[in-house]
Amino acid sequence: MSATTRRSLLAGAAGLTGAALATSIVIAQTASATGTGAGWLNVKDTPYGALGDDRADDAPAIQKAIDAAGQGDTVYLPPGAYRLASPLRLRLGVTLRGDWHPRSPAHTEMTASYLRPGLGTFTGEALIVVDPVPAQRSSTDPAYGGGPRLYGLALDGRDQRATTGTSIDGIRVTPGVRDLGLEKVTVWRFTGHGLHAQNAAALQLTQVHCVDNEGHGFTWGDTTGTGGGLVDADLFQCHAQGNGGHGYDILNPDAVTVVDCRSAANAHHGYHVTGVNHSMVMIGCATDGNGRDGFHLATSPGGRFLQLLGCLAGRDGRETAASLIPYSGFTVTGEAAEGVVLTGCSTTTGRGDDGTGALSPAYGLTTSALNSVSNVSVVGGEYVGTTAPFQDLGAVVVRHSGVISGTHRDTGIAWDQHDVHMISGAAGTRRDLEFWSRGKARRWALRTTDAAESGAGDGSDFALVRHADDGTVLDTPLTVSRASGRVSLTTPGLTVTASAGPGVHLVQQRPAAHGYAVTGAGKTSRAFQSKAAGDSAHRFAMEIDGTQTFGPGTGRDTSWGRLGTAQIGSADADIVVGRAGKGIKVKEGSNAKMGTVTLNGTTPVTVPTTAVTGTSRIFLTVQSPAGTPSGVAYVASRTPGTHFTVKGMAGDTSTVAWLIMEPA
Repeated sequence: MSATTRRSLLAGAAGLTGAALATSIVIAQTASATGTGAGWLNVKDTPYGALGDDRADDAPAIQKAIDAAGQGDTVYLPPGAYRLASPLRLRLGVTLRGDWHPRSPAHTEMTASYLRPGLGTFTGEALIVVDPVPAQRSSTDPAYGGGPRLYGLALDGRDQRATTGTSIDGIRVTPGVRDLGLEKVTVWRFTGHGLHAQNAAALQLTQVHCVDNEGHGFTWGDTTGTGGGLVDADLFQCHAQGNGGHGYDILNPDAVTVVDCRSAANAHHGYHVTGVNHSMVMIGCATDGNGRDGFHLATSPGGRFLQLLGCLAGRDGRETAASLIPYSGFTVTGEAAEGVVLTGCSTTTGRGDDGTGALSPAYGLTTSALNSVSNVSVVGGEYVGTTAPFQDLGAVVVRHSGVISGTHRDTGIAWDQHDVHMISGAAGTRRDLEFWSRGKARRWALRTTDAAESGAGDGSDFALVRHADDGTVLDTPLTVSRASGRVSLTTPGLTVTASAGPGVHLVQQRPAAHGYAVTGAGKTSRAFQSKAAGDSAHRFAMEIDGTQTFGPGTGRDTSWGRLGTAQIGSADADIVVGRAGKGIKVKEGSNAKMGTVTLNGTTPVTVPTTAVTGTSRIFLTVQSPAGTPSGVAYVASRTPGTHFTVKGMAGDTSTVAWLIMEPA
């Protein structure tokens, strides 16, 4: 059959599915192809002669077909069990195709069609090795029409699990490979990694399953952290399960998209991302029951943009109970984390599939070992851990509204009863929450200032910033010092509209502390004033010097305050005792202005007091008559600032009260 006829037949079968398509492919390969450009080459045809009988070494036959295929050709493996004693090697843009559709290999035992190592005779680093294309010989070199493709293949490593020596990978991609596609490929139970690629670029993986391998399921890089990493790659609906290392081990991702992939029951991390991350997006990816972190993102300086959208981590950290290491659904660590965003991601806790064992993970999200300019932005989602939902050791988590969190105990989940919105930034930087009018400039900003951090609570003060119509800053009406907690107002005034009393209630908890302290701009500043509804003037005012003025609401006509040194009173009002039973009380004692003295007839009796002046008005009245009371007592003399004397009549020994008052 000619190449043209063969391609025409396959094109007609393109609309068929399942067994009909497979039958059409087999019919189309009844004749052998001996050169390049033949379209489809069946490895069981002459001159290749693969048997697929699960006994003979089919590696030479399959490799012969691969070498015979030209750029764009397909080497087809009909259903069978193909034993290989040495690796298959691909370089040109040849498709190696079988009839396998990924499903759980443990359930199917791969009985339909697969490639597997020879019975104790395999020699090589991997079952399939992909090498770079040869150097370009001319501008029309067909080797540059596209890279190799693996489609519908099942790789079964069971028979080499008990052998000794170097571990064997399922698929090894050597450095320099570009434009490699894998679709509907399963790699099962190899002593090495499932898919091992170093310094490869432009990879497309669709429905690739790496299951129960002793190394990582998928790995880009090597144990020393070198090997180039993963560049320009797309992974779609891939699955890593039950591997002895990480499910996905990704080094230095650059322009990588991972969509709808899953990592379950791997011994280490579900997704292990390390090195310099230039750009990586993970969408709708999930984990379940991995031994360590579900998503372990250990970034290095120099990269940015690691974004996870709608990813779910469940029951990870199964090693926690034995190792006492608190693993998490998501961990962000390393030296830097610029641009790490988790949007709509969640963690769930649980026990083993049989409902036994410890709950895990310990934390929903952990950050650690990050520098002060890093931040991890968490937008929406639900985070649950058995110890706590968040372990923010790096103090870099930025939580946005809509994030639900809780702690799972044996008795159930204790949900946080509040919604937290966190804005995190480096020390010495401003962190703002801005309010804009749509179509206009900013109006207000809630700000953590860039005040220097110097210990004892200094730095990062809080401020409310007011903006003009054009968005420029007008002033800072309110600031709060983090060092002292003192609130400062720089507004033209403060209005409190209270619906219940008191309008302002100050509770001073420090003994001997001040309640209110007012500092005026000048001597005429006012400290306090008050009025009733409908008043045209304040009824009460207190000036900065303490002078108080009173009035009926139309003006103030009465004052009270300091009149001079050690003098207080009113310069414009009478002092009225307006209630019966009340009056004026004066303290008696040494140097007082009121007291009592006992007369000694006509002999002057001295009353020592420094309160007496040369103009003092001294009032005398008999309190207790005695001797020969005459009812007459008078001030006989005075020495200002020292004493005055009192005389009576002969024989009068009555007790007389005295009171000193000064003229105003």
